[in-house]
Amino acid sequence: MKVGSMKAAASIAALIGLIVIAGAVSVGSAPPSAAHNVAGVPALPAGVALEAGALGGAGGLLSPAGGSGTSPAGGSGPAVASNTATVATAGGVSNTAAPSATTSAIGLWAADWGGAAGKRSTAGWQAAAQNDSILIGNAGVYAKWIPQLRSWNPKLMILVYNLGPYMQSGSSDFNSMLQQDPSWFARDAHGNLISLHMFPGNYLMNVGNAGYRAWHAQQLAATVAADGFDGAMDDSMGTAALSTNYATGTPIDPATGQAFTDSEYLADSVLMLNADKAALNGKYLAFNGLISGTQYERDTETLATSNANAGISELFLRQPTAPINSFPSTSSLDATLEMMSSMSAHGKALLGWTKVWVNATSAQLDKWEQYGLAAYLLGRGSASYWDFMPSHSADNTVIAYSNLRDQLGSPLAAYTTSGSTLTRKFQDGFVSLNTSTDTGTITVT
Repeated sequence: MKVGSMKAAASIAALIGLIVIAGAVSVGSAPPSAAHNVAGVPALPAGVALEAGALGGAGGLLSPAGGSGTSPAGGSGPAVASNTATVATAGGVSNTAAPSATTSAIGLWAADWGGAAGKRSTAGWQAAAQNDSILIGNAGVYAKWIPQLRSWNPKLMILVYNLGPYMQSGSSDFNSMLQQDPSWFARDAHGNLISLHMFPGNYLMNVGNAGYRAWHAQQLAATVAADGFDGAMDDSMGTAALSTNYATGTPIDPATGQAFTDSEYLADSVLMLNADKAALNGKYLAFNGLISGTQYERDTETLATSNANAGISELFLRQPTAPINSFPSTSSLDATLEMMSSMSAHGKALLGWTKVWVNATSAQLDKWEQYGLAAYLLGRGSASYWDFMPSHSADNTVIAYSNLRDQLGSPLAAYTTSGSTLTRKFQDGFVSLNTSTDTGTITVT
């Protein structure tokens, strides 16, 4: 799979990531009492759409035709567990510090800011808590469930989703800010506000403005404290906003009167992340904006120099709607593994998110899940996590491929390469990936 230009890839990542629009997601059922406990993992609720209501009319990129769902017949695809299945409790996460080593379990996280959370049953919420080490969701849905989620998994880290450097039109903050602090908004060369083509209600803010950064940090910290979250995630960081393929205009740096360069914009993005982290007073901060593959080092590694705890690579190994049989080139795979090593070297957790949002058979989905998991395990550091989404409508908090519960123990060394096969040994097994056949294998001994 060839990698396009940085801004094009970043734009796609941000378009997929910015799925929250005006209006809160309603909760499907009231949170249970702390004493209520449903054993096992539930079957995936029928008809749950991850971005239901948030992507209306998007089409194309975000609405692949004929999605395959989460329980394709035949093959060994996503084994959505039944109510009697045994759950391997995710562990190794401190609620206020960086996640500790995920040495014995695969290490899972879930991007849960879409519509599925608002429709999830009590049993589904328990499964989400017990399947994952990190959950990221909307305050309006998650706040009511946080005490119960922690009772099911005391080590679970729960982060609140944030739009990052964007403001939704029509909100009280938007209106008052536009009147009182218009310099906080990003503007193009004609002085116009800048919105997003696919999300026209989201307006870009000026990350170079210290006043805006201070306000954003204060608001973020207040939400985290009020609702009891363990921290936050800033979506859509990085340079996607500089592309007119993504936004309605190119932001101008008021200090120079010229368009922001990539390096200038990334430097201001780091300042925004640092302000948010400081305001959180020790709580966890993640960001979305890493580009996996050959563009990480060139274009987004700067974000890893911030004080944030973790970075998300939303297009980890593939574009969501790329052809099902399109796998990364060897050079792109190598660069993605180097990104994982780099994040570890920067002291950051890496949250990889692999999406297959095209029509596919169960055998094809199974191959991609095996490939993605093998690649992730080859490069996994002491604090890495993976999220696999086998369809656009999947509730990826409760999907349970059997190998996601494998107990491999600690890695014994970095991966090695022999011909077209990459192999890494663990205490209780090994992982291999054949780049000639695009086949991943996870073996527990």
